[in-house]
Amino acid sequence: MNPLLYLSRTSANGWTILRPQSQANLLADLAQLGPVIQTTEITPRVNAKAALATDQEMALHTDHPRARWISWECVRQSSEGGYSLLKDTKPALNSLSDSERDELRALTIRTHVVFPDDMGAYPVLRQDRDGADWVYFTPWMTDGQSSPAFRKFIQALEATPTLTLRLYPGESLLIDNGRMLHGRSALGGDKDRLLIRRWIASPFDTFGRTRGLEANAVG
Repeated sequence: MNPLLYLSRTSANGWTILRPQSQANLLADLAQLGPVIQTTEITPRVNAKAALATDQEMALHTDHPRARWISWECVRQSSEGGYSLLKDTKPALNSLSDSERDELRALTIRTHVVFPDDMGAYPVLRQDRDGADWVYFTPWMTDGQSSPAFRKFIQALEATPTLTLRLYPGESLLIDNGRMLHGRSALGGDKDRLLIRRWIASPFDTFGRTRGLEANAVG
């Protein structure tokens, strides 16, 4: 599929399911959206504390704020559970006034330092250079934020329906990480699940190109 169609689908809905003919085709199309800046195999481990490796439910959040899009390629799926959870932040943002949105632009949330030039925190709301809203929301990193606009935003998110879908081997889920919160239901049954997650930077982001760093880092 033409990557422009990926963009049109994610622009309209915030997400889409891809069914590429091969992994090579998937990688070629994703690379045209922007540089793939990290690739990570995600599989559960017994008694894991890290969110990526746990078999428990994963709370809704966005990923690292350098990832404009995220792709999950399903290699194996758990015999039970493991449903992908998605929530669109657009209705919640639309419920805010201009001044409340400005308040979110001034409010920052901590982030893990993954790349050499990462900032320690990013605003809850910013804009990509194409003018699109870019939400950063990780509830376990908010440090008890009490901004009135932030509380209203959280309440609006809670009132927004959560979409539940199941990925099957050979399928890939592509989301707009600046718009969609994502999570996962608990794994059950054999828990034999393997997804390959790829972070794709904004085409406007010069990450990995002006400093001679590799565009693809394996996590």
